[in-house]
Amino acid sequence: MSKSKHCRKTVFWVLVFLVGGTAGVIFSHLLLPWLAGFPVLSKIDRLSQLREGATIINRTERITITQETGFQEAVSRLANSVVAVRAERHFRLINQKEMPLLKPEVLARGAGFVLTSDGLIITANSLLPSRATRIIVTLAGKESEAEIIKQDELAGLALLRIEQINLPVVTLGEQSALKLGETVFLLAYDLATSTPVFLINYGYVKQVQPKPDFFLTQSVPIEGSLLANIKGEVFALSLSGQKNGQTAFAMVEEIRELLK
Repeated sequence: MSKSKHCRKTVFWVLVFLVGGTAGVIFSHLLLPWLAGFPVLSKIDRLSQLREGATIINRTERITITQETGFQEAVSRLANSVVAVRAERHFRLINQKEMPLLKPEVLARGAGFVLTSDGLIITANSLLPSRATRIIVTLAGKESEAEIIKQDELAGLALLRIEQINLPVVTLGEQSALKLGETVFLLAYDLATSTPVFLINYGYVKQVQPKPDFFLTQSVPIEGSLLANIKGEVFALSLSGQKNGQTAFAMVEEIRELLK
């Protein structure tokens, strides 16, 4: 190809790009706004925005779920299933006779959580002394008398039932899925208040074998508190006993065993 032909071809393509670019500008800034003036076409969002002189930018947003957000969502969801448990007695035996009390005597207070939507509640067995005559469960500010379904003194667990349905339940996690250093928290009712106020005890998994153990910011939580991760999966229930100054737990496998 001669040098003159090569120059003519280069000039040709430069003119094509210049004319095409100019036509595009004229089309987008003059013709499209003019077309947007027609009633039928003005209903098209892109055309109506051009007529108003708006600049359209296609934007992609990235939503990042932080650990704090996940923690707050887990607490909010699980709080709906947390209950307060109270054991009372309404009489005393005096000379082998039952003498009614003017005011019920509270023998134990603690927490628990809903396992099934038809009213099964898991709690610490130590909250159910044999001399109690009534077990009260408080859920979402509503009190219900509970029936003791099953007790496991070795595991330290007890199963209750209340006459309610369509209850919010927790999700039980898999014990083998716990990771060393994973963030966990305890959640329970504040037993000193008459309205639903929750207490949170924050920590992490400090041991996974042979049995999971946890470091918590408070060594003595309310008995029956649930322990969960930031996904909202429940792995344990706190008990009254302590070992080396640390809270004792009944793990999720023991909870599942009680349900059998």
